Amino acid sequence: MNYTVGQFASRPVYTVDVSAAVMEALKLMSLKRISCVVVLEQGEPIGILTERDVIFASNWVLGQKELQVREVMNKPVLTVSQEMQVSRAYEVFREHRIRHLVVLNDRLDMDGIFTQTDLVRALRGEAFANFQDISGLMSAQVLHVTPDVSARYALSQMARRAVSCVVVVENGRPCGVFTERDVVRLVAEGVDLTNVSVATVMSSSLVTASCSTSPDSAIGLMQNHSVRRLVVLNSDGQMAGVLTQTDLGRALDPFMRHPVLPELFEQAGAGKGSYAHFH
Repeated sequence: MNYTVGQFASRPVYTVDVSAAVMEALKLMSLKRISCVVVLEQGEPIGILTERDVIFASNWVLGQKELQVREVMNKPVLTVSQEMQVSRAYEVFREHRIRHLVVLNDRLDMDGIFTQTDLVRALRGEAFANFQDISGLMSAQVLHVTPDVSARYALSQMARRAVSCVVVVENGRPCGVFTERDVVRLVAEGVDLTNVSVATVMSSSLVTASCSTSPDSAIGLMQNHSVRRLVVLNSDGQMAGVLTQTDLGRALDPFMRHPVLPELFEQAGAGKGSYAHFH
């Protein structure tokens, strides 16, 4: 397995200035349907703002429209060479509990973003060969709410549990899903989440799979529908669990386990930018 992050990175890289309003960044993320923007200061990357950051900082974002990106972003941004092997990128994700890496070209210019989704895509044909179906990969304990609760309540549950979505269930059956991306879109549009029910703003076009679906087919469904999660149904059509990109990434552990790698990064003290760079 000699894949490199440059082969699978998502392009282009979208950026915002560190002094920009968070609302400006959210509008860009919503418009481009992207999970993150790289934060620049004087043209150099110093941080990253992700959908997950928005969930955790939702009370600030909703209450202070002039809040700047610098107050919410993650820093430093982690960068890697486009020649880094996917296996090393996996170790960086796992060690630092992150889902995004900025990929630099030979001139140390930003060339792409390598995400957890890209990682799963890169290893799709090999890492899940020993799994007959997704029943052993999915999360069986699913955060769910009824359609009548407010979107603000659903958001608070996502933040408290540190999860990327909440499934909306009516009469024992899933009818929609409320995701990080929905939150970004709604906040960017200025929607009052306290006064709207989750049913009116959720994604009602559920992408589902059965427990017997193979991992390869499940990953294909995610890619074809541009989603990062599937609601998994049992034979009665009731919810059995949710399969997310995070679940798939976690399942890579046995496949990727190998002798401890040497120290992977150092804090750059000179040259282009003041960010953590992985070799």
